Parts: sequence; structure tokens; C-alpha cells
Amino acid sequence: MVRWPAEPPYINQAISRLLQGAVIAFPTDTLYAIGARARDPSAVRRLYAIKRRPADQPVVLLVADATQVPEWAIVTPQAEDLMTRYWPGALTLVLMRRPGAPIVGAGGSTLAFRAPEHPVALELLRGLTEPIASSSANYAGAPPPADAGSVEAAFAQELDLILDGGPANGQPSTILDLSGTEPRILRQGLIPAADLIPRLKPESTGSS
Repeated sequence: MVRWPAEPPYINQAISRLLQGAVIAFPTDTLYAIGARARDPSAVRRLYAIKRRPADQPVVLLVADATQVPEWAIVTPQAEDLMTRYWPGALTLVLMRRPGAPIVGAGGSTLAFRAPEHPVALELLRGLTEPIASSSANYAGAPPPADAGSVEAAFAQELDLILDGGPANGQPSTILDLSGTEPRILRQGLIPAADLIPRLKPESTGSS
């Protein structure tokens, strides 16, 4: 494993490594994440193995922006409104997987998405031009790390590389499930529920 400063030449190398099947760690606006190319089932399986993550627990697809979501999931008007308001930022949205879209990780009928508000994560995503399957950079059940040193100490030689972008915020994203007719907040994170609730309403999950 190598630990590189999160500077453009090293970010470009990290993109190349992702395309070759690497599992890497990098900073986001919430926590450090580990990620793999979402279209690479073998790399995603390695991500699960590295984290000791149960096979039935889903991962989050990090995207550069909202335009990368419709290929994978059904974007309702309410989801589109929330993406416009909160992305890039600390809101993860659970949406119905589009029929025929790739199955990532745990599979199932839904996928979770977030556009992170962090220059390193966004540069990775824009250079890759496709989603990164991600999870917080910790073993399942362990406290999530907010700096590259903690990631390196935890994972030793299991990761292919770490991009060191300094300390992260240390708080997780808020997870909002829009896959049914009633929106549900699954996890309270950086975005308070009180900010979201006035924007939520029951809605059909028809395609946009």
C-alpha cells in the first residue's frame, strides 16, 4: 500500500488504479471513504472483504453530480429537487434501481447515491466519469476514521493506496430513503432532519 498526498498528479494515478481494479481510500466532506469502481464486480467484492462487511449491507455510489444517477436509478421529481438543493453535500439518497442497471454489492431493488462536497473526491469522480462504490474507511462496526493516518493504521497492507487530503469533517452523511411512497430518514447525519422534513412529501416512484 502507498500513501500519497491528494495532489493532481497522484489523483490522476489513483484514477488509473481504480480503472485497473484497485480499492483505494480518499477524503470526503464527511469521513474518509474506501472505494472501488462501481462497474467492477471483482473490485467491489474486494471492498467488502477488506471492510469485513456483511454481503447483505449495501454500499453508497459516489457520483460527480446528479447527471450520473439516471442511468442507474429512477429519479423522481422529489429526488431531483433534493439533489439540486443539497448536492454536492452530505445527503445520501436511496432510490429505486433502474431495471437493467448494474447490480452493485448487496444487490436488491435500491441503490444509494451521494455527490460529496470535497475537491479530492470530486476530482476523482470527474476523472473517472462514473460512480465509485464506497463505504466509510473502517472495519464493519469500528469507529469511522477522519484522517489518513487512522486509515493507514487500520488497514495496513489491505488497501492499494490512500490519498491523504488532511482531516475530514468526522460526521457521516444523512441518509434519506426515497424508494417508497413515504420518504424515510434512515440516518441523521450532517444535514439535520429539521432541514429536510419541510421539503418531504409522499410521492409516487414513477420514472422521470
